[in-house]
Amino acid sequence: MELRDKVIYQAFPRNHTKEGTLRALEGDLERIARLGVDILYLLPLQPIGEKARKGTLGSPYAIRDYRAINPELGDWEDFRSLARKAHSLGMLVMVDQVFNHTSRDSVLLKEHPEWYWKDKDGNFGNKAGDWADVYDLDHRAPGLDDYLVDVLLQFIEYGADGFRFDVASFIPASFYRLFRKQAGERFPGKDIVLLAENVEPSFTLYARSLGHPVPSNGELAEAGIDLFYSYTSFRSLARYLDGGKERDRYAYRLLLEAEEAALPNDGALTVHALENHDQARLFSRKPAPELPLSLMAFTFFCRGPGFLYAGEEAGAEHQPSLFEKDDVNWENSHGKEAHEMAVRLCELKHRLGGRVLSTSYPEYEGRGIVAVNALPDGGKEYGFFPLSGQEEEISDAIPEGEYFDEISRKCVAIHRGARFSAPLWLTERGK
Repeated sequence: MELRDKVIYQAFPRNHTKEGTLRALEGDLERIARLGVDILYLLPLQPIGEKARKGTLGSPYAIRDYRAINPELGDWEDFRSLARKAHSLGMLVMVDQVFNHTSRDSVLLKEHPEWYWKDKDGNFGNKAGDWADVYDLDHRAPGLDDYLVDVLLQFIEYGADGFRFDVASFIPASFYRLFRKQAGERFPGKDIVLLAENVEPSFTLYARSLGHPVPSNGELAEAGIDLFYSYTSFRSLARYLDGGKERDRYAYRLLLEAEEAALPNDGALTVHALENHDQARLFSRKPAPELPLSLMAFTFFCRGPGFLYAGEEAGAEHQPSLFEKDDVNWENSHGKEAHEMAVRLCELKHRLGGRVLSTSYPEYEGRGIVAVNALPDGGKEYGFFPLSGQEEEISDAIPEGEYFDEISRKCVAIHRGARFSAPLWLTERGK
């Protein structure tokens, strides 16, 4: 499946609607589809553990029973209904899966304690993190991976088209190969999309220093992962936006290129999900709305699928809690600008995104990001994404000439002294 021209929309069913159910979320699918969404990505749907629970309702990433649907959300038939409705609207459904750990009172712990990781003293715990509500699984244990593959096949039977894997780097590459093999046998010809929450390089190296063989993104791609978060580069950008130094922006540029170059030439792609359930809302950053809109445009310009976290298209500033009933705020001061930008970016991703061969990030002296897309006909697209909220000169990074800005739908002249404060998606005239 070609994924470069697709848009992913992440939704947390508990907080997406007042009711907080799958049926209520199903009622919003037509609106989501009208944005231009191709893949609906749902946070974990299984029941949540009660032991050492975080907050009142607990984290959806502390799963008690892999083979059930959280009754607070609905049941398997509700999921099937949602998937059918999504399919009728032209959207695929991707479901988050948490196979590095379970809740501390999980069904699996009672039935198969031998499938859990233990420390040197024989106690259940975490290999490299400090997550008080979960115990880690041990993928070396015979039978565990077969069980987890069956969980995925059950979701596909009910309508799932793909999966996002939590802490995917802590799951051996052999698991993804096993899943791809069995899914291909059970559902021949079906496209199944796999998205990895690959951990940051520092966490990878820390885990390896403890003796855990964490696979690289390249290894995971060869094993069947299609999409990766941009977590190799993200920390440098976040540090810069939080008042960091110019060296952080420079490091971000270098890491973006390293991130892109580290994946295989064909197949695997980066998803620049700068806003998701773990990260701050773009519209909580200042200056607003200039900076959030610029970052939204940047994530869609780069090679790979576009990504929206529910509420981003409404200019939401509040990041919903993972542990409480904390609804998305759909009414916000910058909602109109955010919605218009989201719809336009989805249009551009569908129309232009599939032809991008690679994205590079040239040096630029101003406070922003310049990106260049290489196209099959030898042409280029140029993107400028300011981070300061002030006008910037960009002729040192983008060749002087006449362009068409796909965002504003206006002709733009790049020349010495010309200054811009809004994001630009520039295509060459006549292309």
